[in-house]
Amino acid sequence: MRGAFLSTLLLAGACASFLRADDALAVADRLARLHLVYLYGSDDLGKGGLDCSGFTQTVFRESNGLNLPDEADQQLAYCREHGQVWDSASGWTPATLQPGDLIFFAGPDPSPRTSLVTHVMIYCGGGLMAGAQGKGRQIDGTLAGVGYYPFGLHYPQGILGESGERFIGHRRVFAYGRLLPVPVSTAHPSGLVAATVPLPLD
Repeated sequence: MRGAFLSTLLLAGACASFLRADDALAVADRLARLHLVYLYGSDDLGKGGLDCSGFTQTVFRESNGLNLPDEADQQLAYCREHGQVWDSASGWTPATLQPGDLIFFAGPDPSPRTSLVTHVMIYCGGGLMAGAQGKGRQIDGTLAGVGYYPFGLHYPQGILGESGERFIGHRRVFAYGRLLPVPVSTAHPSGLVAATVPLPLD
């Protein structure tokens, strides 16, 4: 069911100037089909589960040879240094988001880290994100774990260095990040073309 659902969401129309996401999305899809559990602190498939940053580490290591740091907040910092980040001060619009971009969340619980970012997922296009979560329901009805989750577009609400009181009790999109400044190919590995379909913002 996951494959069929993804096939309806990876739509034609990608522009050659967009981020190349094909390889990353193919690895994310393979991981989503393994029925892995959410396992905090894991970036090792041999343990039978991954956490959110372990998922993104695995995807970008296997697809593009990138060695992302551990922890979602460190991956956001990596994007700031080696890619592009959109936060609340960046002039982001829904058309900015492309498949393969990272979605960084803050909240809902207080964090002992200096950064407010506590969670990361990969945007797949058409209202779908992939990754590892300890809570929530996947698109096939499975509770939590590694897989596909629905995602309604939200404006990023974070800004570097702010205090986190307004994120307590609510998980919100803190920022979006892009790692690979290379053109998207015309064909997704599945035979489809990855493209973003702008959706109403929640």
